[in-house]
Amino acid sequence: MEEKKLKVLVVDDEKIIRDFFKRLLTLLHLEVIEAEDGYKAIELAKKEKFDIFFMDVRMPGINGLETYLKLKEDNPDVKVVMMTGYAVEDILTEATKEGAHSIIRKPFDINEIKGVIDNIDKQKENKELYALVIDDDNTILNFFSSLLKNKNIKYKVAGSKAEAMEMANKESFDMIFLDLVLKDSNGIEVYNEIRKVLPKAEIVLMSGYRQKADEARKEIDVAGCLYKPFEIDNVLKEIEKVKSSKK
Repeated sequence: MEEKKLKVLVVDDEKIIRDFFKRLLTLLHLEVIEAEDGYKAIELAKKEKFDIFFMDVRMPGINGLETYLKLKEDNPDVKVVMMTGYAVEDILTEATKEGAHSIIRKPFDINEIKGVIDNIDKQKENKELYALVIDDDNTILNFFSSLLKNKNIKYKVAGSKAEAMEMANKESFDMIFLDLVLKDSNGIEVYNEIRKVLPKAEIVLMSGYRQKADEARKEIDVAGCLYKPFEIDNVLKEIEKVKSSKK
């Protein structure tokens, strides 16, 4: 199986800088996309998933720190490398406090850039999967608790829409197992609410009604579907699919 490339967005208003990164990162076998300002970066991040952002600090309209904070609203774990050739210590200090991964200064040191990429790549490879299971049937919740615990996967369970949304608003889940029919809501309503706060989470539908599930999949974009009663192998396949997509 071909190793998945890291996907990078280079954000700088200077074309010469974007061209430099395009050449360098392509030679390092990374997928590179460019944005000339923060507004374009935010727009692209809503449509595509990037592993790393190389972000210029000083840009017209919206600076690098402001762009980073906007990106964090949709993805709290976003990896941003701030770039600067100016004395902007106050902005850099604030970016560091907000969780920016690192800072590189112009003129660039190629080995430093490679080191930053290697560090983020290792973090991504070792990132623990975090799952949320939403079902109002305690038997299902107990089944997943036992299975995920046995597989050393970090998880939480929710027995209602209200409980699930409280968790989704506070934490960043990679994968969500969502029952299509809940006592206090239907799965599509929950799906739409979750997508607002966790747009990049992989969602797997669960249902005892195959026809309803197939109809629902025409309305919403899900990673997969599990039909009750579950086959453990099918659950594990969905987990492996998500793990592979995050490497």
